[in-house]
Amino acid sequence: MTMNHIGSLLKKNIKQSGLAKQVETSLVIEEFETIIREIFDLAVLNKFQSIYLKNKTLYVSCGSSVIMQELNFQKEEILNRINKKFNQSILKEIRLLI
Repeated sequence: MTMNHIGSLLKKNIKQSGLAKQVETSLVIEEFETIIREIFDLAVLNKFQSIYLKNKTLYVSCGSSVIMQELNFQKEEILNRINKKFNQSILKEIRLLI
């Protein structure tokens, strides 16, 4: 009997159970929040909320138009970092909402 790496067994099990998309969404949102923590001041962090991921678009709620504008300037960098982290084009766009 061959020994399998636990990571590959988990991936296979997640795919078979139909949870792959939800796990991927959670990981993308978690990475977005990590990047936001790195880019912005701690006082601003509670002004953002990732709402959901649909069709390679991450929808983000912003607490104010000023925050929204600042995030808009950083969008490309954030997209690039997330896609680089997952080694694929997992996100094509970030939509900002007030």
